[in-house]
Amino acid sequence: MDVVAEAVRVVAGFAGGAAGAVGAEVGQSVSDLVRRRVGASPSGQAALAVVDERPQDPAALAALTEALRERVAADPEFAAGLAQALAQALAGPPPSEPPPPPGPPTPSEPPREPPGSPRQYTGGIVIDGGAKVRGSTLSLGPVTFNNTPGGRTAFVACLAVLAALVVLAVYGGTQAFGGDDSPGKGGVAASGVEAGDGGGDWEPEPLADADAVKQVLPGTTDLASGWTMSSPPSADVSSQDDGSTYEGEAEYLPSYGMDTRFRVLAYPSADKASAAFRARSREAAEEGARRMTMPAVGDELIAFSLSESRGEGYVTETTNHTMVRTGTVLTFVSGKDTESRHYDSGDLQFVTRLMSERARSAQSG
Repeated sequence: MDVVAEAVRVVAGFAGGAAGAVGAEVGQSVSDLVRRRVGASPSGQAALAVVDERPQDPAALAALTEALRERVAADPEFAAGLAQALAQALAGPPPSEPPPPPGPPTPSEPPREPPGSPRQYTGGIVIDGGAKVRGSTLSLGPVTFNNTPGGRTAFVACLAVLAALVVLAVYGGTQAFGGDDSPGKGGVAASGVEAGDGGGDWEPEPLADADAVKQVLPGTTDLASGWTMSSPPSADVSSQDDGSTYEGEAEYLPSYGMDTRFRVLAYPSADKASAAFRARSREAAEEGARRMTMPAVGDELIAFSLSESRGEGYVTETTNHTMVRTGTVLTFVSGKDTESRHYDSGDLQFVTRLMSERARSAQSG
């Protein structure tokens, strides 16, 4: 079972007035949990607002699914809480009457296992530890399922969800990224070359001048409400020695005042852009970058943070970075933490994807 897809179905059901179809009280708890967590970022709020207006719109549901999947990947505790809430929703209401006590075994029945036995069997299912079968119910920790075909299906689905969460907890959320794991100086290496969301048969056209590069940078109207410009978009001939032809940059402040820098580098071919991407990935690893999880964007992606220290390991500043190759263009986003707040991961994901989409549009002729 896809936890994220089921949770989005519940949220959409309540948005469309179909609460009875997903279970009133327990389904509401799932919806509230998703709204609190996803709605913590402007991009998440926007995705929820569109689903509220158009709960059957596939594009709206896809946007909410993506926002929720990013939150689940980044926060194992939230993922576990969401899985438990969904398990309760799938279990349905408890039986109205307690199950009858088990009768004495008949001669044809095999001997019962002694009390406290760690394993119980029902049909082809082996149930261990905190899972129990009692007459007309099945229990998994605090969750009770009706011992019916539908209840048993939900029970098995929840076991699969919990197994997936155990894997996530063991390997850690950052392992959702593959790539080069060789350690850098003083930290975990940035994720290596990551596959993006691809471009199919798309043939990018290299950007011809500085004006084309400038168009990749977002304006105030392209960002969420509350973002303010601190340095307007600008572009010129590239000053880099990595084969790039043009470069551009702009700076903004989100509603909570964290410095955010956007950069663009244009190259004469996708191969040259990819080579520069890999070289910069290695540099980040050597500087002690700590990798972060993020859904696929563009053709190649890395997401990582770097901390500048002073004295006895005193961290003075942490900056969160993303770099994406989209065709012949590299786009960069850098957002700084403050002393009291981490840079919002939802905002970082949103502007990273926005830059890649604008780069793709600029190369599409």
